[in-house]
Amino acid sequence: MRVFYFSPESGVYQGEGFLDERDLETVDALTPIAPPRYRKGEVPVFSVTSQRWMILKVAQNTNLSQ
Repeated sequence: MRVFYFSPESGVYQGEGFLDERDLETVDALTPIAPPRYRKGEVPVFSVTSQRWMILKVAQNTNLSQ
């Protein structure tokens, strides 16, 4: 089964992989729910409470010379 990993602390998307269905209960911070498409400057974040992905905008620092 295709699964999607997220950070247990922040919910930030960490990648995807495959896992046998019988092993789903033994691994934390994963979901079979695919994150929505996202663009540069956005990050998918999974909410365990509502069991859904949200897209958050990433703050962009335009002055990187400091």
